[in-house]
Amino acid sequence: MTSARIPPLLAPYIILPQLSSLTLVTGILGATTNWLMLRFLAVALMDLGRDDSHKAHGKPVGDAWEQEEDDVRVVLLSFTRDWDFWRREGLGTGIDFVRYSKSGRVTFIDGLSELFTNRNTPPTTKSDGKSGHRSLNDPNLDVVESTVLDAIEHSKNQNPFQQRNRTLLFLDGLDFYIAATGQTPQQVNDMIEEWREGLKCADSTSIYKHVYATIIATATDSPLLQSPITPLETAHTAFVAGLAHEAGLVMSVRGLDTGVARDISGVIRIAKASGWTKTTKDAKASTTSQAEALEDRELLFFVGGEGGLRLWERGA
Repeated sequence: MTSARIPPLLAPYIILPQLSSLTLVTGILGATTNWLMLRFLAVALMDLGRDDSHKAHGKPVGDAWEQEEDDVRVVLLSFTRDWDFWRREGLGTGIDFVRYSKSGRVTFIDGLSELFTNRNTPPTTKSDGKSGHRSLNDPNLDVVESTVLDAIEHSKNQNPFQQRNRTLLFLDGLDFYIAATGQTPQQVNDMIEEWREGLKCADSTSIYKHVYATIIATATDSPLLQSPITPLETAHTAFVAGLAHEAGLVMSVRGLDTGVARDISGVIRIAKASGWTKTTKDAKASTTSQAEALEDRELLFFVGGEGGLRLWERGA
C-alpha cells in the first residue's frame, strides 16, 4: 500500500483546521477534488504533513490537535462516490479505510448507492464488518439530517474518555443532492448549520458538541454558475455562494486555461474567505497566529499514479 507524503506547499492549508471552521473545496469535471479530499483525510487519520507545517509555521501549543492523532475521527458523507471508491482510492494514498472503519475512527455514509431504492424503510447500517458504515435509502431532508447527526454521535462515542471533540465532518456532493431531490439551497445550508452547531463550549469542561471542523467538496463548473437561468443553475449558484460566505478557506481546483498538458493536472487556488476572521477569533491565540501566517496562493499540481502528488509555483 502506498504511503503518500503531503507536499510542503499544501500541508499548512490542510492541517490544523480552526475550531468551528468550514473549508470549501471546489472542482470541475476536468479537475475533480478527489485527490485533495483524500489528502485532508490522510492528514486527519495518519498524521501526514504535520511535521512540514510545524517547521514552516511553528508548532502550536495547547491546541486540541496536540493530543494523540488517533483521537481524530472522521464522518464522511458522499453523494457522488460509494464506499468502494473511497476504499480503493484511499489505498493509493496510504489510507486503509477498512481498518479505520472497523476501529471506529471513520464513519462512512453512502448517499449514492441506495438513495432512491426504498423510502419505506429506515436508513440502514451495514453489518458486514465495517463499523459505522451506513447507507441512505431515503432522500428526505429529515432522514439525511438525523442520519448524519447519529453518525457524529456514534463517532464521538467511540472514545468516551476523550476530553475534546476531534470529529471532522467531510461532505461530498451536496450539490448533487440538491439537484436530484429538489431541496432548496436554504434548506440544505440550514441542515449543514445543524450539523455544525454547538461548537462553542457546552460547559466549563470545554467539551464541544457535534464536530470540530467541516470540509465540503462541491462542483463549480461555469455553466452552473455564470448567468444562471434555469432553476437548477439558480439553486446551484445560491448554494455555492452561501457556502463561500460561511467558509474560512476556499480551495478551488481547475484545469489549465491553455488546455491540457501531459505533466500538469491543473491549478489550485487557495484563498481566505469571509468566514476567516470569525474563525480565527474563535480559536486559541497560539493557532490564530499560525493561521494568520498563511497566504493566499495559486499553485500548479500534478496527480500521478499510485497516489503521487506534486505542487509547485508558476515559474518554479
